[in-house]
Amino acid sequence: MRQGEIVYRYGSALYVNLTNRCPNDCVFCIKRKWGMAFRGHDLDLRGGEPSVPEVLARVVELEKDAPAPEIVFCGYGEPTMRLDELVSAARALKQSGHKIRLNTVGLAGLVWGKDAPAMFEGAIDSVNISLNSADPSQWEKLVRPLPQYRRDGFAAVLEFIRSCVRHVPETVVTVVDMPGVDLPAARALAEKLGAKLRARPYLEKYESS
Repeated sequence: MRQGEIVYRYGSALYVNLTNRCPNDCVFCIKRKWGMAFRGHDLDLRGGEPSVPEVLARVVELEKDAPAPEIVFCGYGEPTMRLDELVSAARALKQSGHKIRLNTVGLAGLVWGKDAPAMFEGAIDSVNISLNSADPSQWEKLVRPLPQYRRDGFAAVLEFIRSCVRHVPETVVTVVDMPGVDLPAARALAEKLGAKLRARPYLEKYESS
């Protein structure tokens, strides 16, 4: 039997938890501090990563209680680590009438060696990219990428943002609002790249709802 939720409801939206793998180990990440739980949901995929049919079936099941105006690919891991499955599920859900959002760290181009956002066209409506700093040195200290992504990681995220602007209707750069982070500089960089900026709160103590 599978352990850990593959699709969960938060607010009015449904969130898809495709993987627990991530190319970063961000200093502010809550998945370990919160014990792989998120506001009452167990997101530890210790039973294995879900297939696309499992995701689609779970969305249908949860929508029996209430329709979801938006499907968000965001769990305790980086959705683009399963790029093909992400795009396949997003396209199927988009075709069924849902608005689709992806929350990502923006390293898919570097991980896969391809222009990942080009695959999102027609499948994903909005991409939120967790950049967290306009300064490459600070970016590396905050997001702590795996060794193979350190040298080119910041530049790769910027190129990912540029590509999302070309291929996706809405591109939003996000920054965790924490001491030492220059929000005006991040906003200026986001706007230069053609994206919007949204500051996210710094979470620490577990919140059950």
